Amino acid sequence: MVTQANKLAEASYTMTLEEKRILLLLVSLVRCEDKDFKTYRIPITDIRDYLGLRTNKLYEDIKRVAEALLSRVLHIPEEGEGWLKVGWVSSARYVPKGYRGAEIACLDLSFSPEMKPYLLELKAHFSSYMLQNVAGLRSFYSIRLYEILKSRRRMKNVSFNVPELRKILKAETKYGNYKDFRNRVILIAQNELVEKTDIAFEYCESRKGRKVVCVSFSIRDNVPRTPPRSIIAQTKPANDNQPPLLPSSEADKERERLYNEAMAEGEQNGVRASAMRELLVRHEPKHVLENIELARKRHLAAKGKNVNLAGLTVAAISNDFAADERAKRQEAQARSEARALAKTEQELEDEAREAAQIARRRDINAKLQALPKAKLKALRNAFTKEVKTGKHGAVLAASFAQRGWDAPGMEGFFRIFAAPKLEVPEADKKSA
Repeated sequence: MVTQANKLAEASYTMTLEEKRILLLLVSLVRCEDKDFKTYRIPITDIRDYLGLRTNKLYEDIKRVAEALLSRVLHIPEEGEGWLKVGWVSSARYVPKGYRGAEIACLDLSFSPEMKPYLLELKAHFSSYMLQNVAGLRSFYSIRLYEILKSRRRMKNVSFNVPELRKILKAETKYGNYKDFRNRVILIAQNELVEKTDIAFEYCESRKGRKVVCVSFSIRDNVPRTPPRSIIAQTKPANDNQPPLLPSSEADKERERLYNEAMAEGEQNGVRASAMRELLVRHEPKHVLENIELARKRHLAAKGKNVNLAGLTVAAISNDFAADERAKRQEAQARSEARALAKTEQELEDEAREAAQIARRRDINAKLQALPKAKLKALRNAFTKEVKTGKHGAVLAASFAQRGWDAPGMEGFFRIFAAPKLEVPEADKKSA
């Protein structure tokens, strides 16, 4: 997720497509809960795969891009006539494999401290988007226009004076002729965004005489014709404190699926897409989905009381109305797991008991088979005498009188009778 203040989207700067991609990768490593910048470590192999570098001079290419980033300055307008000129990156360090805790060669990058208000602890006037939305864009200007329009998405329509737009994009001199500017910047961005990103735009030109003086953009949500490509293959993070690059593991893909589902469900509840994106920056998608569902239930329960579903949804997500239900569900799950564990333990005990009983039966049978015929006959006669006298119960006596040794269970009862005489440990009569 790339999250940045809207002022950055409309700040004025220039750089190559390679540099912009690395910068966005760096911004995506900043987390909303961070209080301060860290040194962000990116494996060189990830940079290679992300940029599509296929060269024998990888080290030189990385060095070139890092040095260029250090030299890039952006111009941020401030209140009144104020402005800030600041470098994006304050330091870049190449770390060979085996040094400074790096398991593979890495590039360590640090943001300039002056960038904190624009990237950390953002509460308002910011926008977020998935990095992979712009991963396939082939023009620096397409990425820049995407960011500008994404930051203005809730407005649906936005207009720029041509000189103002040229200044933001740092294209004042590169495309001096407006026709070239339109063809090389606006039209290329229009085609790329509708093909590869989650927003698209139409535009119209306002003229003063024959000169185009203003461009108006109409922004809409979009389902890209070409699915967003994966950024890079997952590698083991070189720094345990740094989150993995995305999209990486199956867990990251699942989180992205939940994010998209939460966006869709929130919009069904009437919440604007921009508001949903802001909520998803601060809350996990799973919790957002739980609160969306709870908002619907409460809205149905309040039928006839004129409750606004969109407002209820935002309040539910912001204040986590589902916390109590989640706690009850977790308690119920814990009880269920405890019961399942107890059942499993009982089944294991039963299996152990059964195995012991089988072993005991085999032991008795083996000793009975080893007895001389005379001793075995004497043992059977003694058992028969006790059964007939009713010593082992009237039911067993009646069963023996009717069917003799063929009576159900008779051999088992004989084993119980014989076991102590054969010095076999006692066991449950039912299992004998």
